[in-house]
Amino acid sequence: MDKKIIFLDIDGTIMTFQGKLPESAKQALMLAKEAGHSLVLCSGRTKSEIYPELLEMNFDGIIGAAGAYVECGGQVVHRHVVEPKQLEKMIDYFELNDLTYCLQTGEGVIFTSNNRKRFRDYFLSVGLPEETIWKVLSAKVIEENDSRGRINIEKAAYYGSPVCAVDIQQGIGDYFKVDGASYGNNTVTNGEITCDGETKATGMAYYLKYTGGSIEDTIAVGDGLNDTDMLHTAKIAIAMGNGKAEIKAIADYITEDVDKDGLYNAFKHFGLI
Repeated sequence: MDKKIIFLDIDGTIMTFQGKLPESAKQALMLAKEAGHSLVLCSGRTKSEIYPELLEMNFDGIIGAAGAYVECGGQVVHRHVVEPKQLEKMIDYFELNDLTYCLQTGEGVIFTSNNRKRFRDYFLSVGLPEETIWKVLSAKVIEENDSRGRINIEKAAYYGSPVCAVDIQQGIGDYFKVDGASYGNNTVTNGEITCDGETKATGMAYYLKYTGGSIEDTIAVGDGLNDTDMLHTAKIAIAMGNGKAEIKAIADYITEDVDKDGLYNAFKHFGLI
């Protein structure tokens, strides 16, 4: 097969939602790289939240923060951060409505001391062991009780919200885009907030422009709602078996679940390994 540029979501695609890299997925990635294909992580996670074992695998590129950060061969190609006035507006809304939230940067994940505890308690309440909570977060935790002056925020996330996504969107304004969480099954009370116009698809465009790659040579693999633009953009779209119904509906191929050799089987099906 001709050399391909493969854009890969992380949670539910490469890694399980408990932070495990299946051995078959690791093998698929190594064999595809040996075959000369380019592998690009394309995640809602900021770079600081990407699992160390994935960073050690030396992917050709990283698209992080759902497109707000793009890196190729260690070179930062694009980075978009939240404007200070908009950040202040978002934090004010969070605090007024008593949301449990974090702010995500390339350097770490920022919680107020109260929100760090509530974040932990929320995931304990849904059955995640404490050691798994921090493993899955996989980032330096920064405690900071007022982050309004920060100039390095790429996106945000909220958990167990008493406010629906539609109301949050109205409250913080159209500078931002509010989506249900891209991980797990709870997309109602958990969500992600990105800057409008920054998507995995725009991240792909920055990457391809920098490398001179062609969209005709692209494959995208994902499972969550924030993979929609990525799968629409790629020449070949692959949905994981554990993916959302909306993702499966736009895929060219549906593979098995992440923990049932899904990535390996997809790569094998398309002759990548």
